[in-house]
Amino acid sequence: DRSRNVMVFGLADEDDEDLNAKIVNIMQVIGEKPKMDVCRLGKVKDGRSRPVKFTLTSSLIVSQIISKARRLSGNDAYKSVFLSHDRSYDQRTEYRSLVADLKKKKIAEPDKRHFIRNGCVNSVERPGRTNA
Repeated sequence: DRSRNVMVFGLADEDDEDLNAKIVNIMQVIGEKPKMDVCRLGKVKDGRSRPVKFTLTSSLIVSQIISKARRLSGNDAYKSVFLSHDRSYDQRTEYRSLVADLKKKKIAEPDKRHFIRNGCVNSVERPGRTNA
């Protein structure tokens, strides 16, 4: 069941790594302490880090972790680490096109705040700015 999985991208791939300890450190930065199963995905390639998948006990915990994931950007050790839902190939393709649309809107309308919510790119006026 993909709803209980979290994907971690950008975590350095090392020989003899303690993957469990790395994920526990990330969870401490986020402020969570869930029970989980951890594994690396894909084949080893030079110069590329493989994604990590960890499985939790409920999808509610996944939502809490994803919502707190932005805390990683404030930590120098995990600036390049990103958390995401586990998506199927079709979902990844659809999300990739949404991100492309989001980038186009940011360029076309830089005075607005753009975000993806419920499968759509939304735009709102930035607070404190007026069109005069």
